[in-house]
Amino acid sequence: MVDGCLYIFTTRGEELLDLRAFPSELNLFEAESSWRISPRLAVVEDVLHQTAEKAGIILQLNDYRATVVPVELLEGYFLDGDEKAIMNVLRAEIPELETAPEITRTDDGA
Repeated sequence: MVDGCLYIFTTRGEELLDLRAFPSELNLFEAESSWRISPRLAVVEDVLHQTAEKAGIILQLNDYRATVVPVELLEGYFLDGDEKAIMNVLRAEIPELETAPEITRTDDGA
């Protein structure tokens, strides 16, 4: 969570978690909450700390892991989907990614 915003993202072609995994009681992806989604990233604004903790448990149960990524990179990833910069940060945080091949972006955005 960064400044009250919860960022949920995937990389390397993985699908984003089905948002129905979060109970409506958390009010994360409901009509009255402030959220946005792209193919690989979901952002929820104005998240209470206790709600973020509960969401973290759900994410952990679905094999997501908490990482520290600068908000500028997350917002850029939301807009353009280019994961190269975000992967560089993740490689530093997650040792097993050190051996993963480099990400390259083709002209078609893939």
